Amino acid sequence: MTETKEQTFEFQSEVKQLLDILVYSLYKNKEVFLRELVSNAADALNKMQFEFLTVPDLEGKDQELKVTIAVDKEHNKLVVEDNGVGMTREELVENIGTIAHSGTLDYLKRLKDSQAAGQVDLIGKFGVGFYSSFMVAKEIHITTRSWQKDGKAWLWKSTGESSYTIEEVEKEGRGTRIELLLKKDEREFLETYRLKNIILKHSKFVPFPIYLDGEKIERREAVWTQPKSKLADKDYADFFKFFENTQEEPETWLHLSSDAPVQFHSLLYVPKTSFELLGLMKEEPGVDLYSRKILIQKGSKEVMPEYLRFVKGIIDSEEIPLNISRETFQNNVRIDKIRKHVVKKLLEHLEGLKDKERAKYLHIWKNFSKNIKEGAVNDFDNREKISQLLLFSSSKTSGDELIDLKQYAGRMAEGQKEIYFLGGADRGTIEKNPALEIFRKKDYEVLFLTDPLDEFVLDHLHEFDKKAFKMAESADIPLEEKAEAADEASMKDAENLVTYLKAIYGDQVQDVKISRRLVDSPCLLLNPADGPSVQMEKIMKMVNKDYQLSKRVLEINPGHALIRKMVALHKTDPAAPMLKTLALQLLDNMKLREGILSDTEATIARIQQIMLDAAAPPRSDAGGPA
Repeated sequence: MTETKEQTFEFQSEVKQLLDILVYSLYKNKEVFLRELVSNAADALNKMQFEFLTVPDLEGKDQELKVTIAVDKEHNKLVVEDNGVGMTREELVENIGTIAHSGTLDYLKRLKDSQAAGQVDLIGKFGVGFYSSFMVAKEIHITTRSWQKDGKAWLWKSTGESSYTIEEVEKEGRGTRIELLLKKDEREFLETYRLKNIILKHSKFVPFPIYLDGEKIERREAVWTQPKSKLADKDYADFFKFFENTQEEPETWLHLSSDAPVQFHSLLYVPKTSFELLGLMKEEPGVDLYSRKILIQKGSKEVMPEYLRFVKGIIDSEEIPLNISRETFQNNVRIDKIRKHVVKKLLEHLEGLKDKERAKYLHIWKNFSKNIKEGAVNDFDNREKISQLLLFSSSKTSGDELIDLKQYAGRMAEGQKEIYFLGGADRGTIEKNPALEIFRKKDYEVLFLTDPLDEFVLDHLHEFDKKAFKMAESADIPLEEKAEAADEASMKDAENLVTYLKAIYGDQVQDVKISRRLVDSPCLLLNPADGPSVQMEKIMKMVNKDYQLSKRVLEINPGHALIRKMVALHKTDPAAPMLKTLALQLLDNMKLREGILSDTEATIARIQQIMLDAAAPPRSDAGGPA
């Protein structure tokens, strides 16, 4: 070998600033240095694998391409080695002596001027890569030899300060060996269990074997990068069990590969169990972001919207830099395109299940309906797709049967222009609502909203298939039946009772009207046009005790026996105490049914008086004492 003396080089100015920050600042996630070194080693092995495929008669094809990690506690040394392509002297200077990342210098200047420099987590800001090792090492030695024929071996050394040295040395075979002489307070990275945990966390899908002190680390194939044609259902289920550390089968999965607009692979799962439904804490995001099979971010909040936090799995793209900043995730065009594409495909997948595998989708709906409804409220871009996933019971379903909005629209009655809904605590309560009577008579279907979130959802959707949503209790629905023939005097008497009731109720109601929509009930309370439902207002009242309920419209049914008797009593004696008692009780009955009665003591006293009057012995025909 030609003797080459050791030469000293100054680090590029950006590197000096970076190393200064790395060495003298505190970081929460020092363990990523090993992720970076393993990633670099895997990249070198990938390049070597390519050379084997393209260069004929290349030596060393029979060698196992691998990453080797060794611990030397006696000398406080950690070694990471690969038998990949290695580096020439020029490549050492280019790859280790400079930072070829745009914006790095500007970022460092801003960081230097910031008072918070010591609190900033640099890892992930930009391609710090190899330099992150100086967080744990007081000195680093790199011995490398290029795969190229007659390649020489070189030793790179630095303490991470202002300079580094390079000299020619002897080395058997191609590849790169990195020796970290650890700082005294970083001895945790000499413990094999700690190193193994880091590898399994960040690098368990690296496509090359990793040996730790001679032991081969268990790794799994990156199923998401394999062709769908080569995978069976069992492969997908087994990977889910491994990934989630569970024995439970997934409910469904979606395997995606795309080259445009961004190259990526993803494998997403919907589990069978909802921990939120079980009453446990809110779930953390379940989709991990990878770059070249290396974990970038566990449970990434950027690759899936919040409402899809129940989805588990992996998104992997070579176009995302391994050291992408957490702060720049939201501004990364590639991630934005991946998110839009993946969410669109996932929602389409769920819709396909709804239409073709109803039983499976019903189980997903049972577990994650609140998440889907949350998406209908918050995800404006995908609101139309999410609306296809919503399920409801209705006036034409029974038991646990549910319909979607497409089914509802497809069986709307002739002449029906709106989608009607009615809210309540449960199906039984809604079915007793007098507002349903006219819809039953006209054979119009009404959606039953038993979840308080449902009304928020429909309010945000506004319409479906160009048909507006309309509350069945709205006062302005043009569904009134034509009045039956009646003498003018009778109608006048009913109108007189309406005038009387308005005077009795005062500002308790917005208005009193004669109803054309009631069939069997004496009266009902209706919401003002476009006003919130009473169920919604009760929620607002719970949130804000000072919230004032809207004044409602009372409609009376002149054909009901009770109303006829009140009309007759009013005609005979408008000042009769019993008439006022009945009038007040009529309104309180409606308030009681809707759960908005405030003065219960007055209502109870009135009911008792009515009972007492009803129990009084009848007078004798002669008019004497009974």
